[in-house]
Parts: sequence; C-alpha cells; structure tokens
Amino acid sequence: MNSKYQADPEMVQTFFDNYYHDRGKIKWQGFYLSDHTAALKKQAKKSSHQNNLRPQQELTEITKFLMQSYTYNQIVKVQLNVFDLNNHVKDDLTGEIKGYDEDLFYLDNGKKFHLSEVRNVAMVA
Repeated sequence: MNSKYQADPEMVQTFFDNYYHDRGKIKWQGFYLSDHTAALKKQAKKSSHQNNLRPQQELTEITKFLMQSYTYNQIVKVQLNVFDLNNHVKDDLTGEIKGYDEDLFYLDNGKKFHLSEVRNVAMVA
C-alpha cells in the first residue's frame, strides 16, 4: 500500500461488521441518489395522475344500482364526491353492497360510505 495511512484489515472488518449500517442505496457517480430517484418517481406519479371524474348521476339512478348490487350480489364501482389535497377524486370503492342503514352503505370489503357522498355508480361485469 502506497498510502501514508495504514489500515488494519481486522479493524476495518470489525467496523463494517458491527458499526456500519448500509442502507442498500447506490450512491456513486453515474447513478442517481436514492432520494433523487424517489422524488422523480413521486413527480412522475403526480403528473400521470388524471382526474377521471365520471358524470354526476341522479339519486334515483344511484340507488337503483346500489339496490341491484345488494339484491343480486353484483359488484359495483362507487365514485365519491371526495377529493384529495391536489383536488383529484379519490379512488373508486369496489365491491358488493352487503348492507345499508338509512344513508350509510356497507361493502363486503368492510368499507362504508354515505349516499350523499356518491357521485357515480357503475356495475362491474
């Protein structure tokens, strides 16, 4: 070794075995830093997210689909008038209607929603 600093291989191995905590991130020239990669993925997801609003249905049409799901055990996709911080509609609720109590409907996956929040209901084939 042509360095003025001499390292004891045992001490180096002890350091890596007991004290150094590798986060598993590739961080050398030619590669993105992990934080930068995460930021790029987040930005790509945000820009690709489209606001897929379906048309607002009449209350009679909404209740017809919900009762059809309840009666015939059919799967529905329910879009609510609930938006996230970026003013995008939240993901659809999908499942069979397993029960209801006045304004509150229960899906078979444990999720529930109020009839007043529903924007659109579609039957899933």
